[in-house]
Amino acid sequence: MMQITPRERWLLIGLLTAVAVWASYALALQPARHRIRTLARIIPEKQAELNELEATSVRYAALRHEFVDLRTKIAEQPADFPLLPFLESVLERHRLTRQASLEQSTAPPQPDYTEVMVTVELRDVSWKQLVDFLGDLQTPEAVLRIGSLHIRRNPGDSTLLDSTVGISSPRLAPPALTAQTVP
Repeated sequence: MMQITPRERWLLIGLLTAVAVWASYALALQPARHRIRTLARIIPEKQAELNELEATSVRYAALRHEFVDLRTKIAEQPADFPLLPFLESVLERHRLTRQASLEQSTAPPQPDYTEVMVTVELRDVSWKQLVDFLGDLQTPEAVLRIGSLHIRRNPGDSTLLDSTVGISSPRLAPPALTAQTVP
């Protein structure tokens, strides 16, 4: 067996220590530092995504609540609400019967609801008359929705307007009336 001198022994211990230090740095410390830098970059991105997801979930919950309320209102309205006579009475209240023409149609039925639509053509009306008419469309008796609104200047008189208003009244189909409202 070969004898090593104390000097060679210290050199061997020093080399083994240097290799152990280098190996621990290369195998443990350097990957950990790299992972910390990656996490420092990714965590703010994920936090922003989480905040956006929370805001979206709040908006979703509000929309869901509005949908349930709307569906409840539609279920509570009279099934035979006369949309055309109601609009005619609103037009009479605003003295717009001479300037108006009405056309009723029904949308193709969906699985759980149907929709009655009326197109109101208004000619030679002032801005105030149009706004007042649209404001009076809200009624506790039924759910009415303005589906489209097209406003044009009257070619004969620039102070007056011509307007086309699409008004609809959704109604639940008979099977949907007996079904539970969506939670």
